[in-house]
Amino acid sequence: MAQQKFVRAQATDSNKETATNKAKVAAWKNYLGSLQGAKLDNILANEKVFLDDLGSIVVDVNVVDEKCTSGFSGTCTVSIKAAINESMIDSRLRQTSQASGGGKASAQDDIAFLVMARVADSQTSFDTKVTKRAESTVGTSGSSASADASASNKTGSAEASADAVSVTQTAKTVTGGSQETKRDRIKYVAWANIDDLQNRVGETLTNNRISTVPWEELVSNCGVTDNDPFSKMYAESETGQLPANVRNDTFKKIKECQLTKFILASIEVDGYRNDPNTGLWLASGNMNITAYDLTGRFARSIGSANRTFSGRAEKLNDAGRAALANAAKVAADVVVNQLNLK
Repeated sequence: MAQQKFVRAQATDSNKETATNKAKVAAWKNYLGSLQGAKLDNILANEKVFLDDLGSIVVDVNVVDEKCTSGFSGTCTVSIKAAINESMIDSRLRQTSQASGGGKASAQDDIAFLVMARVADSQTSFDTKVTKRAESTVGTSGSSASADASASNKTGSAEASADAVSVTQTAKTVTGGSQETKRDRIKYVAWANIDDLQNRVGETLTNNRISTVPWEELVSNCGVTDNDPFSKMYAESETGQLPANVRNDTFKKIKECQLTKFILASIEVDGYRNDPNTGLWLASGNMNITAYDLTGRFARSIGSANRTFSGRAEKLNDAGRAALANAAKVAADVVVNQLNLK
């Protein structure tokens, strides 16, 4: 399955054709700016290989804007949108690695790797919570009655006067409120056939002359946990991470077995929908791959990557299986690039 990333770029030259070619190079540079770690290092060390084959790497080029002036000193500014063929880049990296003897990691180290996978089982959607508020204020003002009287002992007469009572009442109402929308919650289950994914990754690594230790050997000789519980813990994790104590204990046991590098790949299928173009079920998801160096006192990340993937099939479960198979292939390619350190 081809992996692509979309980029934009702009360049200016004396005519449209040369400006477009310059824009392709600029798009390539913009793509490099989004990379980091081992993959970027490997590309920069062999950049001429990629520039010589730029037409196979910067593909689906669309000119979205052009401004050209005529005359002796006329120029043309071209803006493009293009796709970067990451599958071709990974292929070129593997070829350069094999030509140079398989890279430092494959020549010196045995690699331990673990694949975890989870698939969406159900999704809970929340209605928008609306809170309404109203405040009322009532005010009263006025004057009270008063009276005075005088009496004369001589005449025996009395006089009295009183003011009428006057009251004014006002009312004011202020309304407002707020609303809160919760993100949909996805419940995951562990992928049952994790050994198949583990073997797919291992096969690709072996084909690229990277020496790996099967997980079952680590279980027998190093005391690490069987691979099934890892996927279960991953499926139950809200953060998508293994518990720190489990991860650190695994690092410790692998290091005690004198292995210096460890690869952890977490893969999830988080959505299903019907593909309107084919009528097939489309399963999609993403993965995170991290390479660790275990030679120091603490495990140190030496590279990481995130990729999206998908798979299609007539049945929903088969679409999920196809998506995970594609994910395993992409994960293995990423691992090859991360371990071919210069």
